[in-house]
Amino acid sequence: MGRKFTRFVNESETIDARIVAAVNRGEANLEVARHEFGLLGTHSVEEALDQNLDFVIISSTTVAHAEQVVAAAEAGCHIFCEKPIALTLSDADRMIGAVGRAGVISTVNYIDLRRLIESGELGDVLSLSHQKTRGYGLYAGGARHRAIVEPDESGGWSVHHACHDLDFLYWCLGTFSTVYGALASTSPPGMSEEVVEAIVRFDCGAVGSIADSVSILRYHFTRVIGSKASAVVQGENDATVFLRQHEGIPEGAGSAIRLEVQDRKRPGGGIDHFFECIAAGVDSPHNLASARYSLQAALALQKSAASGQPVDPALVT
Repeated sequence: MGRKFTRFVNESETIDARIVAAVNRGEANLEVARHEFGLLGTHSVEEALDQNLDFVIISSTTVAHAEQVVAAAEAGCHIFCEKPIALTLSDADRMIGAVGRAGVISTVNYIDLRRLIESGELGDVLSLSHQKTRGYGLYAGGARHRAIVEPDESGGWSVHHACHDLDFLYWCLGTFSTVYGALASTSPPGMSEEVVEAIVRFDCGAVGSIADSVSILRYHFTRVIGSKASAVVQGENDATVFLRQHEGIPEGAGSAIRLEVQDRKRPGGGIDHFFECIAAGVDSPHNLASARYSLQAALALQKSAASGQPVDPALVT
């Protein structure tokens, strides 16, 4: 992600900002930063912050996020942080507190389908489902994704990756009253789950589900069922949105309406939105505080899978 963000920002003709330094614990990645991108490469967060930076983009392993966000905030830097923002809610609260005290802008990456829901075109939403697969492969097939083999640093696939799905559901329809999760894996004991599934009940009354896996194809599928119309989003970077009106159309009749892609910011992962907020001097609704809930829901999912019972995220601390 660090390479992706650096390339997007530094090659942009419209973003009035440049990435100048990279921090990594691995020397090989620092060599890439120095020779491929022309950046200052360092193992030290402090050395990078000494460069009088305006902003930082934190795309490191999740276990490192809390210390890096706190250090960046105390240095007065605006912060773009990858989700999950932390491994524990106490770390998330520490990060949110540091950003609040420093008065800097924080933004997290996001997916935006909420505008279609808020338009009322779908009516009352009854169901929202989101499926995502990464196409990396399973442990049994020889794949060794770091999030799977190093769950102490990633939080496991539920926190590392499925938190994005839960955050999407939360962003569209709000908080959950219950999360009921189930996990599966081919990896040895002590490693991470590789398949995550969950059913949620929203406080607004709608139902929802997520399915996330490190395997299969790299693909997204989202379905929204509303009282007036339903929408399906297929694909990934060049997603296609289909809308079908319910009223006056009998089963098997009519055809779906193809809409323009709803999310224009995904190629930059929300970075352009981050810079818009900095330029305007306003915080983003997609901030560390909003991302805390997806972490809380992911921890509830893991707790539910372990107990076999639905869990209220509000009770997870």
